[in-house]
This record gives sequence, structure tokens and C-alpha cells, in this order.
Amino acid sequence: MIGKARCPASCGEIVQGSIDGRDFLVTCPVSLYTEITVELIPEKRIRSLFDDLNKYSFKSYLAAQKTLQFFGAVEYKPIITINSRIPRGIGLSSSTADITAACMATASALGKDISPDSIADIALSIEPSDGIMFKGAMIFDHIKGIWRESLGDLPEMDVYIIDTRETVDTGEFNSRFDLKELNLKKEPLVRQALEIVRTAVKDGDMKLLGEAMIKSALAHQEILYKPHLIDVIEAALKFNAIGVNVAHSGSAISMFFERNCCINGDLWTELDGILKKHGKKLRVIKVSIDNTGPRQI
Repeated sequence: MIGKARCPASCGEIVQGSIDGRDFLVTCPVSLYTEITVELIPEKRIRSLFDDLNKYSFKSYLAAQKTLQFFGAVEYKPIITINSRIPRGIGLSSSTADITAACMATASALGKDISPDSIADIALSIEPSDGIMFKGAMIFDHIKGIWRESLGDLPEMDVYIIDTRETVDTGEFNSRFDLKELNLKKEPLVRQALEIVRTAVKDGDMKLLGEAMIKSALAHQEILYKPHLIDVIEAALKFNAIGVNVAHSGSAISMFFERNCCINGDLWTELDGILKKHGKKLRVIKVSIDNTGPRQI
């Protein structure tokens, strides 16, 4: 019994913060994927796998086990194979993508479907999670899962992710003692950004969407400071970017352009200089918006 599934990354978040005490983020799904294969073996035929699991495959293993429990198929144990193109630890939702794909692959191996809400419940029982188990842009409470609201499809855009190879532990970030206070401090800007996003997605207005991204990114500087962010924003806008967003619990910064836009090569020269000034190396991953969501394959 074998099942396969894939899940897209989220390119940071369009907006993240809290409103009226509710934590939330707005997902930004892109064409960078993790693919997971799950083989189900009767429990009596398999030894314990825990010693063979790293922290990434362990989360996927837990997700598969919880999916088996959800379907009442506890007589099986999962063997997990992960093939991920998503960089780890920079804020692209690699762990949530693994967990989502593991749930869907396990369901597939059982000949079942599993809903995004059920996947979200499983993911949140393991760790704080993004909302990329849902299609399109999603307002999602990444801590408790209480707020789940679909905004619809994002406009088609090309996205250039700047990866400085600096990693942030999402679990540690979300456990910061000062996070609640700092989120409260930036709440007025976050409210504004979220309302702009609602209008932008409804109207397909890329310019407004870019405005919301930048507003949220700058408001977040006091929580997770990126010394090169303002310079990157200025350079991107100079070369006709729609907007710039950040991974609010990671190091990634992403620039958004109209689909199939021809980028002036001087942008890369300018960005290279900016990164060098801050002791970093420019690495760029090109992707595009993917509104289709995860799926069994």
C-alpha cells in the first residue's frame, strides 16, 4: 500500500501578526514543492523507525501516524520517503509542506481523501503551522488554528526569493517571551495591511498587494530585524517590482514581479552590492505563485 502527495511552499507571508489577540498569517503559495511517498506496512512486520528519523522526517512520520489514527488504520506503520526542493529553516514553510504531503500520501495509500481542515488539525497538533494545506491565499491562525479564512487566488506573479542561508528555528521564534507584546505594538499597521490584502485579492490588484506586503514587512522589523531589508525594497521598486515580502519567522526576502516580466540585469548587480555590504551572499530562487494547493500524485 503506497501513496504519494506533494505540497507547495509558502513564500514567507503576505502579512503576519495578531488582531484582537488572534495570531494569524496570510499564506503565499509558490511553485516550490515537497513530494512524499508513504508505504504502509503491517505493524507486526516492522521494527521501530524512531532511531532512523531526523527532525524533519520525524514530523512527517508523526503526521502519517496521526493520519492512520484519524482513519482508524492503526494496524499499519508508515515508511516515509521525502523528496523536497524547499530550503529548510529560512521561512518557506518546509515543515508544514512535509506534514501536509505526509497526511495526503498516507490517506492516498489507504485509498482515502483527507480535507484541508483535518490536515490543519494534525499539523497544529505537531507544531505551529502555515496554512498551505488550503488552496490560494489563506488567513490562518498558525498557533491555534482558530482563524481559517480563504481569501481566494492570488494574482499570477513571478517571485524571486533571496536566500542568505541564515536559518531561524520557527518553534523557538513562536515561543519568544516578548512576541505577544511586540505583535500588539504593530497591530494597527497589521490591521491596515490585512484590509489592503482583502481588497487586493478580491480585485486582483497587484499594486495594492505589494503595498500590503511591504507594510507588514517593515512593521515586523522590530520583531525579526533584517538589516538589508530597506535597501532590498528600494532596489526592487526601482526596477518595477510589485512588492517585497518577508518570512516573518525566517530570513527569506522575496521580490514580486508581473508574470514573465523581463528583469533588468542591473537589479542583480545592485542586490549583490547590498548583500555584500551586510556581509551576505546573494542567492536567488525563482518561482511563481501556485494557487492549486497540495494534491495526491
